Amino acid sequence: MHPIFKIKFKWSRLFLLIGMVILVTVVIDLIRIFSYKPLPQRPEKNIRKEQNQVYHDLANGVANIDWSRLDGTLEYIDSQYDCSDFDLVNLIRILYEFDDKIPAATRAKIDKSLLNFRYWWDEPGENSMCYWSENHQVLFASAEYLVGQKYPDTLFPKSGLTGKQHMDKARQRVLDWMEMRWKYGFIEYYSNVYYVEDIGGMINLIDLAGEEEISRKMQIIMDLLLYDVAAQNTKNMFISVSGRAYEGNRKGGPRSTLGGLTNYFWGNGEKLGPGLMYGFVTSKKYSLPPVIREIAKDTGNVVIRQSNGLDISELKKEGYYGTDNRSMMMQWGMEAFSNDEAIRNTLSHVRTNNMFTNSFLTDLKMLNFTLLRWLHLEPLLIRLVDPQTNGVAIQKGNTYTYKTRNYSLYSVQNHHPGTYGDQQHVAGMNVGNNFSIFHTHPALEKEKNSQSPNYWVGYGHFPHVAQDGNVSLSIYNTPAKKGLMEIALLDYTHAYFPKEQFDSTFVSGNYAMGKKGDTYCAFVGANPLTFRENSTDNLIQKGKQSFWITEAGSKDEDGSFGDFCSRIQQNSLTFDPKNLELNYLSKGRNFKLTFGADFFVDGKLINTDYLRYDSPWCKSEKKAETITFSFNGKSLLLDFNKLKRDFN
Repeated sequence: MHPIFKIKFKWSRLFLLIGMVILVTVVIDLIRIFSYKPLPQRPEKNIRKEQNQVYHDLANGVANIDWSRLDGTLEYIDSQYDCSDFDLVNLIRILYEFDDKIPAATRAKIDKSLLNFRYWWDEPGENSMCYWSENHQVLFASAEYLVGQKYPDTLFPKSGLTGKQHMDKARQRVLDWMEMRWKYGFIEYYSNVYYVEDIGGMINLIDLAGEEEISRKMQIIMDLLLYDVAAQNTKNMFISVSGRAYEGNRKGGPRSTLGGLTNYFWGNGEKLGPGLMYGFVTSKKYSLPPVIREIAKDTGNVVIRQSNGLDISELKKEGYYGTDNRSMMMQWGMEAFSNDEAIRNTLSHVRTNNMFTNSFLTDLKMLNFTLLRWLHLEPLLIRLVDPQTNGVAIQKGNTYTYKTRNYSLYSVQNHHPGTYGDQQHVAGMNVGNNFSIFHTHPALEKEKNSQSPNYWVGYGHFPHVAQDGNVSLSIYNTPAKKGLMEIALLDYTHAYFPKEQFDSTFVSGNYAMGKKGDTYCAFVGANPLTFRENSTDNLIQKGKQSFWITEAGSKDEDGSFGDFCSRIQQNSLTFDPKNLELNYLSKGRNFKLTFGADFFVDGKLINTDYLRYDSPWCKSEKKAETITFSFNGKSLLLDFNKLKRDFN
């Protein structure tokens, strides 16, 4: 046989061998992948939990406590259902503040639950608890630190660590979490939901941590959180743009007071009810700096610019790009799971910590193929598929709020136009503290059930939003075709505009305008605005390439509502649907926005990459050494690294 045929024969055998190895590897991978069975997030039947009410009763001197009311809470915690960390907040306060009142039998059950709990993703065991979002991170770390501090010499059976070791482990996470908030702000910025959970973990560390560094630094971070609430609240209604918002957190209303916190601190003083924030009422260490109260009550015309969080593209530069615990807290705190920049870290972390049975993460098992990992193909695959889960990632919010005594108008400037959104809220207006209005591209039809995104929550595709003063422009550019893994692609946008709640409305053609008290608002669309059938609060605008202009006004600024409506209709505007360029002229100001490009006001290019804080009350660079808030003769100086918190 000629030598050339021997060579060819050998190559064919090699290819056959490689093919067989690939086939066997894939089969083994598939067997493993389909062996993962997601664990339940919630119990099949509702479990009654009363730890918040029990703590409230104890704090208010109720003499006869039925301690069996904690049994449901302990059962839930023992089962490690999702949000068990919420239930630990007041259970820990009971343990610390009323230990002498707990009967021995109840104390034994509490001990068992706390010593066998899985406090972090790196511990033995599996469950479907969400450990990773910003609020869960501080709740788990707070609980682990304080439980470890309470039982320093006790061996925790499941983890194999002593309480002191748990405390040391959690301490680093607490410090990392606080440092991230100091440098970059809150990822879940201005969240009417998740600030409540943050506060639960934070106030416990402020009050109960034995280390001055932990308590003092957390007081500083609490000041930053409460400044956010004060700056963004409108007559005690805390609704604004947000990294994470649900339907009610967008629509607002007089009861949107962050669980009563705004009333408690700068409203009528009504005490908070039983819940995660009740520690504010009983706290002996935290007091609200008076300047924050003054800022909350400011009724002047103010512009508030702020930078919150990081973009995924900034992670490497800022040192959060690895698979170490600190980096994963940032990446997963942003909920950057499937994005191509993060997917390899995500899969590595899930494998290392046995999390494919976590029901939140179980779909990632379909990427857990050996060959993808060996050849580093996961990022390429994600770029090709572009799954809708990429929109879950909460990236940096450069937020702009214009606030007067009658209204506030707010936007997240130039926020990744055209990409998927999940729970973000990037544009809206507070009509006094009565309700809010906003527009969105729905990700699903109205009757389709999904927590997020859906008809009123998140976005199918983000608009390009730009605001200056009382005018906000938003251009939508909906793709022609649905993405490969996109659930739905609707060819219209819509707005929440509750006609029945206004005193007067005018809806005609491309205009929808409303009056509530002395506050006026206007929507202007590229196409006719009409209420959805059988609806008086849901304005539909058909079209894939469209815009929404939101303009705020008032009796002080515009005279009568009729004058306001006439002026808005007479304002000049042009829209080029091909080049997606919008020009709008209002009160002598010329606004020009091009989708995915620049924003101009009166011919001047507007920079929408903001300082950490830029408002009448505070101006601070990103990662500043100190931050100072001042207003009405009151001030607050914060120095995180030197544990300095001075106010008058």
